[in-house]
Amino acid sequence: MFARLGAILTSVTPRRYHTNNPFARWNIVAGLMSVLVMIHLGLVFAGGLPESLWYYESFGLSLDGLSHGKIWQPLTYALFHGDWFHLSINLLLLGFAGARVTQILGQQRCFAIIVLGVLVGGLMHLATEMFLVLGGLEASHLIGISGACFALLLALLTLSPHSRLRFVPVSGKNLGLGLVLGEALLWLMNPGLGLPVFAAMGERLVTWGGAGLFGISHACHLGGALVGWWFARRVLAPVAATN
Repeated sequence: MFARLGAILTSVTPRRYHTNNPFARWNIVAGLMSVLVMIHLGLVFAGGLPESLWYYESFGLSLDGLSHGKIWQPLTYALFHGDWFHLSINLLLLGFAGARVTQILGQQRCFAIIVLGVLVGGLMHLATEMFLVLGGLEASHLIGISGACFALLLALLTLSPHSRLRFVPVSGKNLGLGLVLGEALLWLMNPGLGLPVFAAMGERLVTWGGAGLFGISHACHLGGALVGWWFARRVLAPVAATN
């Protein structure tokens, strides 16, 4: 799989399909969305939490799982979600950004962005988790495909820096920069990391009722976002060199 991803990255030039319909070539994205819904339905029919806890512990990403040889977790964690709201948000992002990235780059490169977003997002989460556990906090299991969603979204915004979304009155470039800076700031503000100044800001957020913000893996989001930005820059570099 990694050799395949490497082959895809060696020739990354934009591929624009002759269609105005952004959903005309989104088979990989649609297929992935269907798999996510079917997996969640299966867990719901199995009784949901806590009856399905074994699945989350076995396939969700954790330091303990990897230490016990569950080497599939850096990929499988993306297939599971905590509830319908969690799944719905990711499906919206996946469908919106994935369809457009597929339209611009093709299905193979869209798939590469998804896989790399999941892997790098998971690795950044694990690195952060190690510091949190060393600080005395309880270990957790990461689930959700948001790392790939952020990768696709940042790839789209980087490829179309001057575009404007109807519901967000800023350019793609500024929106992407804002997302990266926001996720980086929330990641650093996690009180469990104990970083000077940032930890105090995070504790203030907690007192204002924002404790739930630190139940989200901003490290995973940031890792995915950086993947999308990096991949899109590689796509644009050959184009800039020929102009």
